[in-house]
Amino acid sequence: MVCTLPLVVPPITFVAGISTVLRWGPDYLATTPLYQTMIAVQNPDFPVVLVLAYVVLALPFAYRSLDAGLGAIDVRTLSEAARNLGASWPHVLLRVIIPNMRSAMASASFLTLALVLGEFTIARLLSFETFPNWIYRISGSQAQVSVAVSVFSLLITWLLLLALSSAGARQRSGS
Repeated sequence: MVCTLPLVVPPITFVAGISTVLRWGPDYLATTPLYQTMIAVQNPDFPVVLVLAYVVLALPFAYRSLDAGLGAIDVRTLSEAARNLGASWPHVLLRVIIPNMRSAMASASFLTLALVLGEFTIARLLSFETFPNWIYRISGSQAQVSVAVSVFSLLITWLLLLALSSAGARQRSGS
């Protein structure tokens, strides 16, 4: 249920709640140790609040991709075989499970990257300068540059998708 919340709650509602808490927090937490945390979360040099918001937005896509990857392999048999051969649990995870999850992790990463590159609402309303906001800002004065950068980012995204699908096809064929 938690995984589907970002799909049900619109980003505008999500960012309205975040901005309300960020406005309310420093006033009510000024005398507590959480005041510095509230200020650090909003640091424009590294906006932790934006990272956390993107994590919440990407959660359903990453979860479904990783869940499909785990469903495609027989984790129980692989881990039991590795344990019977004397591997420790960290070794099983790092040498058996994660290599079999490469395509699922790449898919989750790609979906997250595509979401972050295309997300406009949260960063705009929280007043952070991200790639989509920068394209929007320069579109008024340098329309050709904004179109060129948009097409270039779309081309890079397509190339990443093509590389991901060809890597998945090679892995399935056993090469």
